[in-house]
Amino acid sequence: MAAIIISVALCTYNGARFLGQQLNSIAAQSRQPDELVVCDDCSSDNTLEILRNFSENASFPVRIIRNASNIGVTANFLQAIALCSGELTALCDQDDIWLPDKLKNAETSLMKCEAPANTLYCSRLHYVDSNLNTLGFSAVPRQPGFLNAVVENIATGCSVVFGSEIKRRFLQAEPGAMIMHDWWLYLLAGTFGKVIYDPVYSVLYRQHGNNVAGWEPRTGKLRHRISSLFRRLQTGQAGMDSLNQACRFMDTYPDIPDARRHVIEELVSLRNKGFFSRLKYLTRIKVSRNDIIENLGLKIIILMGWH
Repeated sequence: MAAIIISVALCTYNGARFLGQQLNSIAAQSRQPDELVVCDDCSSDNTLEILRNFSENASFPVRIIRNASNIGVTANFLQAIALCSGELTALCDQDDIWLPDKLKNAETSLMKCEAPANTLYCSRLHYVDSNLNTLGFSAVPRQPGFLNAVVENIATGCSVVFGSEIKRRFLQAEPGAMIMHDWWLYLLAGTFGKVIYDPVYSVLYRQHGNNVAGWEPRTGKLRHRISSLFRRLQTGQAGMDSLNQACRFMDTYPDIPDARRHVIEELVSLRNKGFFSRLKYLTRIKVSRNDIIENLGLKIIILMGWH
């Protein structure tokens, strides 16, 4: 069987502080990538110099693209993914550290599937601070897949590796439709393919105050969700961001399976129905979050019609 080509898509923006460590961890992989595609979003520090120096000594091809203007993280990842040539694409942030077997573990898991092209692999995360001191570990989800992806994301981008069919569908979407690129990929795999979650962590996910998305202790995460809910209610903003994204997802892909479409449409229709209709729905609710407390909060939001 011909060797599988694995591309790594790395997006950078003023990442000089930690970028060298991230690049060195890619170079130290037991399963080397076949290419590294880097899209820099107009960095003003020495990120590009670090990238160029690395590319001169890398054992694999490194392609560096500097954007003409700043386009934002989601659009930048969409661009980087489009430029990758591999059958498998691994996403990479600029400030983490990959453990040596990250790509090897992902490839092994994906190639055991009947349809790796239609599969997304993601893994548990080891949260660390700027100096690599342990902060905690991400929770292992109970049931990753579509019914979870409608209401939360457990496929953090730095752990994600996915096949060519997931990539093809991802490139059909507009970045403005996505809350984040990794959540959209999770929705795609949950809807049209398969999600593999590895409970063994393979990334030191660095938290340093400038993360686009990151770790929060459980109590902090709950406070954030509650404050976000009250902010939406006060401003009259309609519905949960996750469900609004699911509607845009449904509009983007007309061939979404009917059963999946029904889950989203039923949730949306409940916004305009009465309290007892929503209460009846909760007796057979399908969507769920992984944390017990957060899942209870989801049910309360639906019951009150705030979703």
